[in-house]
Amino acid sequence: MDDDTRSKDLTLPEDEPWMSHGFISKIAAQVSLPYRRPKDGVKEIERRNGSLVVRYVSGADYLPYGKYPRLFELWACTMIKTNDPCFDPETNTLHLGTTFREFLRLIGVQVGGRQLKSIKPQLERLFKCVYIISNNTENTSQGVNFTVAEKYQIDWLRNEPQSHGLFENWVQLSQRYVDMLRDHPVPVDLKVIARLRKPMAIDVYWWLTKRVYNLHEPVTITWQQLYRQFGSDTKELWKFKQNFKDAVAEVVEVYPCRITLGPQRVTVFPNRTSVPTVAQARAVERRRRREAPARPAERRESPREDVEARWIEVRGWGNVWMTSELFDVGQARAHLEGAVDPVSCPVCAYDERNREHHAQNAGRLF
Repeated sequence: MDDDTRSKDLTLPEDEPWMSHGFISKIAAQVSLPYRRPKDGVKEIERRNGSLVVRYVSGADYLPYGKYPRLFELWACTMIKTNDPCFDPETNTLHLGTTFREFLRLIGVQVGGRQLKSIKPQLERLFKCVYIISNNTENTSQGVNFTVAEKYQIDWLRNEPQSHGLFENWVQLSQRYVDMLRDHPVPVDLKVIARLRKPMAIDVYWWLTKRVYNLHEPVTITWQQLYRQFGSDTKELWKFKQNFKDAVAEVVEVYPCRITLGPQRVTVFPNRTSVPTVAQARAVERRRRREAPARPAERRESPREDVEARWIEVRGWGNVWMTSELFDVGQARAHLEGAVDPVSCPVCAYDERNREHHAQNAGRLF
């Protein structure tokens, strides 16, 4: 079975503690930026994951590479997703200031003069980078092109104190880039990321926690597919295999995920996502209730609206026939966009009225 690149929304419980998790774009969870500075002045690379093709084109001296561009996108996606005040949605301006430094410290990155001298040019390379994204099928062609940022100001190396509004650090992101970050971002555990040293390990972790979502049976991916998806600092496939194995070993130490690395293929097995989804949290709660039955005085009938099925609206997507207790927005969206096969789709299995709406939103890029 080939790797699945279609979008699935991982929805978190609303009572998750602040900054226990962050968010990364679904694109970053499927394809990767370079890990080291590209050799021979290469200013354009292409990554593939199934029908998804992403070309990164440099607008600076080099393409963005290494850990810092990844961590910036993680931070930007998290700030936008959580409606943090440092992001102004009217102008798409993200204020860096001390907020980004605090975020880096939160995930274990030391921030001093030496680190800032490395971070600053990497962010400039990211801001000038062009994304060319396409997702073509036999019958349809979809694509979008955009630059990460429209304007920016970074002045972290100034010795004197910054004056508000004069030497602030900010970036005005392009609307298309913001749209990419907002579209079905993948929740990730910041404690896990803080313990990952290599950029490839970060990519593998993001990919795995997205890949296992809604995975009901093992999926196999060839080494060639992974090479096109993650790229490498070497042209030799055997060397890429070794780098990937090292990255997986680093990830499974902090995120236990069942994955086997064979000579020809890699197999990923069903597993819990790194950050529990609403459905997983509900399953744990239901199991806890079954294992600890309530006393007779505590038992009461559920409200009628919770036990009777009805059409439930998934805003911007469509409707599903379901009870409030069983409704899960992630499964509903996966059903409506056809991200799961109708045979294994839990929404289709619940009621035949849902079958005619299966995959009604299929083919949306983001």
